[in-house]
Amino acid sequence: MTADENEPGGINRREVLRRLGIAGAAVAVAPGMLAACGGDDKGTSSATTGSSGSSGSAAPGGDVGQRLLDALGLKSTDKLGADINFRMGAVLALTGNGSYYGKTMTNGIDLAVKHIKAAGGPTFEVSYKDHKSGDPAAGVQAATELGTAGFPAKLASYGDDIGAMVSQTEQYKIMTLDGGGGVGGSLQGRPFLWGARAQVAIDQFPGFFKYTKEALPDAKTVGFIGWDLGEPLNTDLRNILTKAIADAGYEFNGLLEQVKPNTTDFSQVMPKVKSNEPDILLAYLFGQDPGAFMNQVQTAGLNEKGIFGFEFTPDGVNTSKGAFEKGWQFTYDYFDAKNPTSPLGTLFVDEFRAANNSDPDFYAANYYEDTLAMWDMIRRVLAKGGNVNSGVHLENSLKENPTFTSVYGGDANKNGTLRFNLNTHSVDQRFMGVFRYENGKVTTLATFDIGGADYKKVA
Repeated sequence: MTADENEPGGINRREVLRRLGIAGAAVAVAPGMLAACGGDDKGTSSATTGSSGSSGSAAPGGDVGQRLLDALGLKSTDKLGADINFRMGAVLALTGNGSYYGKTMTNGIDLAVKHIKAAGGPTFEVSYKDHKSGDPAAGVQAATELGTAGFPAKLASYGDDIGAMVSQTEQYKIMTLDGGGGVGGSLQGRPFLWGARAQVAIDQFPGFFKYTKEALPDAKTVGFIGWDLGEPLNTDLRNILTKAIADAGYEFNGLLEQVKPNTTDFSQVMPKVKSNEPDILLAYLFGQDPGAFMNQVQTAGLNEKGIFGFEFTPDGVNTSKGAFEKGWQFTYDYFDAKNPTSPLGTLFVDEFRAANNSDPDFYAANYYEDTLAMWDMIRRVLAKGGNVNSGVHLENSLKENPTFTSVYGGDANKNGTLRFNLNTHSVDQRFMGVFRYENGKVTTLATFDIGGADYKKVA
C-alpha cells in the first residue's frame, strides 16, 4: 500500500500519518510501536548555533556551564570539543498537525545546544528540516539534503519519518537518534538509526500490569478502545495486546473497539463498551482524543478507576472539559517536571523554566537528553583520536558503550541512565511508570523499567 492509498473508513494512509502527528502518538509498526513527534515552524534551512539557543533569564543556580559539568561529572580540563563546530540535522514536523509537539521538542534541542557551549563543548550548528508531520517524500528530501551536505548526525522524529528516511540515513551514514518515534518492527537493528524512547504500549505492559495486580486486585478482564490505524497495523496491535494480557494472567474480554484518529464523538462506541465493560479498559487514544473520551465516560457511567491511557498532554486536559481534573491514569515514559529526581534532571527543569516560562514536557526532555548524548559521542570520539564528522565513528562510540546519562530517574546524588540494545537499536533501559493526573497535579503511582524491572509501587 502506498502512502496515499485509502485506509478503512475513507482516510488515506498519509492522512493517518499526519493525524498521528497532532498527538505525538503511538503508532503500531509491525510489530513495534512508534510515537509521532513534530517540530516548530522554523524554516527548513534555519540553523541554531550555540550562541542562539532558547532565550530566557540567566541560570537560576549560577553558571550553567559549570552546573552542567558538575551534573555530568565532567571537568573543564576534559576533551570537551570547544574548538569544534558540529553540524547536526533535526528532521521534524516544522509544519502540519505535529508542529505543537515539535515546538517543545525544538526548545529542548536549543536549550541543550546553549548549555553545551556554556560548558566548554562544541558549537552545535543545527539545521532544521521539515518532514511536514509524516510526509514520506518530505522526509526523504530532508535526509538527502543533510546527507549530500555531509552532516554526520541528526535527531529525527516519527520513527525516522515512519521509515521513509531509513535508506538515506544508511546511505549517507548519518548517526541518528529518534527520541520521539523510537524504532519498532522493521526499523529495529537498522544501521545508524537508534530509537531513544520506550516502545509505547509494549515496553510498559510488564510493569503496568504489576501495578494493576496490586491496585486492582479483583480485576480479571481487560478490554481495549483505541485508534483504527488500518491493516496490517490493527492486527499487529491486537496480537501484541492479547499476548500481553495473557502473559499478565488476565482474560481478554473480547472488547476491541476502534475509532478514527481525532475522534471527538464516542457516542457510537460507548454503548458497546458499557455492555461489555472490562475490569481494566486500555484507552489507546492520543492528543485531544483521550480528553473527549473521558468527558463522555462520565455521562456513560463507566468505571473510571479501571481506565488507563498511554499519553498525557495539555491538549487532552483542555478537551476533557474538566474530566481529567477528576482523574486521568496513564502509563509511559512520562517526564515529571514537578519532581525531577537527579542533578541533571533538576538542572534541565530549572533552565527550561527560566528560558520558556513553562515546565518541560516529555518531548523537550527527550530532545535535550538526545542532544547531550550526541555531545557524549563527540567526547568519546575525541578521546580516541577519531573523526567527529564521521557518522561511523559516532555510531561506533555508541556501540562500544550503549549507556548514556538521562534526565529521567536517578536520585539526588546520581543521574538516571538511558541504555540502548545493540541488536534492536531500541532501548533496553528506560525509566517509566504509572501516573494519575487530578486537580492540576500529576501523582506517580508506580515506577519501573523495561520488562517491569526495578518495579516500585509509590502511591
